[in-house]
Amino acid sequence: MSGSRKLTEPVATDTGEKVIAGSVRPDGTVRKERRIRAGYTPQEEQPVYQSRGTLAKQNVPTCPGMDEAEISALKQQAAKGKKPSTASSQPAAAKPKPAASQASAPAKAAPPAPAPAAAAALPPPAEPEDPKAALEKQIRALKKKIRQASDLAEKKAAGAALDKDQEEKLARGAAWQDEVSQLEAQLAKLGV
Repeated sequence: MSGSRKLTEPVATDTGEKVIAGSVRPDGTVRKERRIRAGYTPQEEQPVYQSRGTLAKQNVPTCPGMDEAEISALKQQAAKGKKPSTASSQPAAAKPKPAASQASAPAKAAPPAPAPAAAAALPPPAEPEDPKAALEKQIRALKKKIRQASDLAEKKAAGAALDKDQEEKLARGAAWQDEVSQLEAQLAKLGV
């Protein structure tokens, strides 16, 4: 086979052109000499196409200050096809988990698999914010729910049929009003 391979390799001629020399087939017919254009690369030597997503997964950026455990976790998630942004948005939560998973890895192989799924279900840890702003945000959210509950009460008074979820929301309206008054009292204490 190495002899036939040499016959198919291009040879440079006196003029500088590359040519694959003619050869004789096993049945006795002759192959013509073939010229190779300048700059031509055979298909088997062409690099394999890789999409932008594949290249991005291979080149997961490392941030200064990241632990090697975090970097390896990001690369594993990229290899599994998960979005690297979900892991990069949870760096504080990811730090303790790799140490725990490394300690339990020799004992069990199954626990590391559920951990990323559980981490994906949890919301990203909130940045420490002003307690006053946090209370105001909770109050706004509860007032919105109260408005929705009052709209549902109007619909029900008008004779519209409400489904199970709407009935539950309507029933919780009074509890939300109590919670708003408690949060407003806490906000007043902070404001003083």
